[in-house]
Amino acid sequence: MLKIKSIITNIIILGFIFTIQTKIYSQTIDEKIADIISQMTLEEKVKQLHQQGSFNTEDNTRLNIPGFIMSDGPHGVRNGLATSFPVGSGLAATWDPDLIRRVGEAMGQEFRGKGIHQALGPCLDLTLDPRNGRSPESTSEDPYLNAKINTALVQGIQSTPALATVKHFYTEYRQNGRTTNNYTLSQRNLLEQHGLQFREAIQIGGVFSVMSSYNSINGKSAAKNSTLLTTDLRTKWGFPFYVVSDWASVYNNCDSAVTAGCDIEMGSGLYQDQNNGLVNLVNSGKLPVSVIDQAVARVLRTKFLSGMMNYYPQGDPSDINSPAHQALSLEAGKKGIVLLKNQDNILPLDKNSINKIAVIGPNAAVMQTDGAGSSWVDPFYKVSPKEGIEKYVGIDKVLYAKGCDITGSGYASDVSNAINYASQADVVIYFGGLDATQEGEGFDRANNSIQLPGKQNDLINLLSSANKNLIVVLISGGICTATPFLNNVKGLLYGFYPGQEGGNAIAQILFGDYNPSGKLPQTMAMSDSQLPDRSQNNLDNNLGGGYRWFDSKKQTPQFAFGYGLSYTTFAYSNFQMSHSKWAFWDDQIWVSVDVTNAGSRAGEEIVQMYVSESVSFVTKNVKDLKGFQKIYLEPGETKTVTFNITPNELYYFRPQTNSYEIDPGPYTFRVGGSSDNLPLGGTLDIRPRPPKPDLQIANIYSVPRYPQEGDHVIFLATVLNRGTGPSPNSTFHEVGFKIDGADVSRSVAYTDSIAKGGMALLCANVNGSSDSNLNYWVAGKPGTYTLQAAVDDKSAISETNESNNSKTVTLKVFPKQAENLALKKTVTVSSVESQSYIGDYAVDGNYGTRWSSKFTDPQTITVDLGSVQQFNQIRITWE
Repeated sequence: MLKIKSIITNIIILGFIFTIQTKIYSQTIDEKIADIISQMTLEEKVKQLHQQGSFNTEDNTRLNIPGFIMSDGPHGVRNGLATSFPVGSGLAATWDPDLIRRVGEAMGQEFRGKGIHQALGPCLDLTLDPRNGRSPESTSEDPYLNAKINTALVQGIQSTPALATVKHFYTEYRQNGRTTNNYTLSQRNLLEQHGLQFREAIQIGGVFSVMSSYNSINGKSAAKNSTLLTTDLRTKWGFPFYVVSDWASVYNNCDSAVTAGCDIEMGSGLYQDQNNGLVNLVNSGKLPVSVIDQAVARVLRTKFLSGMMNYYPQGDPSDINSPAHQALSLEAGKKGIVLLKNQDNILPLDKNSINKIAVIGPNAAVMQTDGAGSSWVDPFYKVSPKEGIEKYVGIDKVLYAKGCDITGSGYASDVSNAINYASQADVVIYFGGLDATQEGEGFDRANNSIQLPGKQNDLINLLSSANKNLIVVLISGGICTATPFLNNVKGLLYGFYPGQEGGNAIAQILFGDYNPSGKLPQTMAMSDSQLPDRSQNNLDNNLGGGYRWFDSKKQTPQFAFGYGLSYTTFAYSNFQMSHSKWAFWDDQIWVSVDVTNAGSRAGEEIVQMYVSESVSFVTKNVKDLKGFQKIYLEPGETKTVTFNITPNELYYFRPQTNSYEIDPGPYTFRVGGSSDNLPLGGTLDIRPRPPKPDLQIANIYSVPRYPQEGDHVIFLATVLNRGTGPSPNSTFHEVGFKIDGADVSRSVAYTDSIAKGGMALLCANVNGSSDSNLNYWVAGKPGTYTLQAAVDDKSAISETNESNNSKTVTLKVFPKQAENLALKKTVTVSSVESQSYIGDYAVDGNYGTRWSSKFTDPQTITVDLGSVQQFNQIRITWE
């Protein structure tokens, strides 16, 4: 009798040992997903759609489908101890997407180091009012800055095997009444002002998950709102992955939530309810099973493309709070601190000339790292401002007193010491602001004001009477005003909860080891009276808040959006435009400016570009941020900064045509260092001509995401249309995939139109180099390969720009390796002839016979493990 003996160290990964039927591997992803769904019972489908335990969804061991393991984490892992990076507003204050991408990567590594698949963050809420309790984890009042920072954070997280989740779709304007608030927003405002940051994170960032919000929009709960979750998110923007509810935000009628597009429900238990859950709704005929299948398909698509369904690299626990991440937290912390006032150049301080320094205030001896709520991270350590200063000048030179608490009607018991120390010191530094008792998830600013709470303003003014060399450092998430004391202090720094290394970061700036480069992500108002009425739920009326509100009301804030000083000065000159008077809206339009470091210190400047349209057929803001770059300049050095203006920068949403449009007419482009200091600019008349699409590759995916040698790899890509018109119907939007320059597969299936501002996910369905119907590449030897995707590379579609149709990334192939097979219980094999076989499993290398059978055709062998929960090897012996 013919005897063939094989040892399979990974039943899924090493299945290539046997002859595999072509059909199994020539499927598209949607066909693979449909096959899996066809094998699932209704109960198994529903288990894919709800939370099981704490932030997890259930594994399906029968079909080898892992569940999600999730954790909160907009600025670090909320699961045991982890690195606490600056909060969202602190990251935004850096205006540095490259840095934020690295922060995201470090966060992803720590999530995976803890065995967690998915980060429930970042938070993309607009800071429409700084008194909103979730302002710390939110990013900015401006959708463009918000988009760039959070897209970079998503890209960083998902450069690791971790998944990101953008939230809250849509806005949490207030925490008070957050589960019952009903905000009214026009469709234009939804898609244009409030939607930009989500659209960019979805289309450019490729985020794998979107979380709905608690509140209602236009009378419908956001978790049950088909306009948000289907019309906008999926139909207009092309989001292909899954939506998860905020905790317990699906309050009742779970059929309306899943029908609207909320795929996974967490916290409420309604989807799996024994009496009124999804299973009974389907069985009673009240809910079509096709709705369930659609939700499950989106969940499975996410698991396939994120890598969870195949070999999935384990995280490294040593990444958690590693020295590299500590250094990165310090870098992000100091780059997000904003210098707002520096009278008489009191800063930087000379540590060698200081005899005594008074360190006063409620935030001096403790490093505040966040407001209250689900974004909180427990760090291994925190460096207080007092500790950071003591490292520079020594403990003996530091005179410390608290002086007052964050809040309360009286001073602290040591207030007399505080005043006495101030009178003795060469310089006084007051550390105040807010803490987790004053702002956070579930409640708004405790004193309902942007004024510092308690006795802080009074104490600052008392300290000023004792010593004119007074510097104030404020630490919070939502900004506080400095109006009550600003004229009485020489220096003012603002830190937006700068992370666990905040004390060191602040000290480096105070003593000049780092030249401050942060800029305000939120406008600092002079008083509450300058802000919109917070009791109003019509968000169209507040014009997006922040500088757009101030512009519309012709009000002058205390400090403008984008403002921040440096220890050097920057000069702007030589403004140029690609066209002198007019251009077509699909031309290559750019503006440029020369920026010179006119001071004696090296430093970084954030060059900002704002766009205005003085004559318009539609209502526009006075100006909108549409470009920024952070540049480093040595003393005397000049760099040219160029901003490209594409249709995407000029889109507005027109309800009459139900599409993104470009308003023809004169546009003014202004460039400078803050929203209120734009010294250079020019006007360009942008004229229409027949609209055309502009197709671009946004993201490239492989399945498996982490291929091993010999794997059959399918490629997919998301295709954007960033042009002036929709792409044509009934025309192949062909995408070709190349490995190291050689054609490997193509997608020749999609013929629908992609709308302006829209996106579609395309999967390879044919071989790229022959007439074969195979659609995969056989992964080569372990190493790094160049993977390129190009859309419309045969120029079948006329576009505004034919030069931006391809994207190149690297693809790593891993060596074959054993894997934890706790969920891998099936394998498809085929035989040379009829055989019987004996299979056994191993735990830590010790085999024990468990099953035997015969097969005559290719079939699926189901491993029956009985009570065995985990194994790491399977051996099949053919007799």
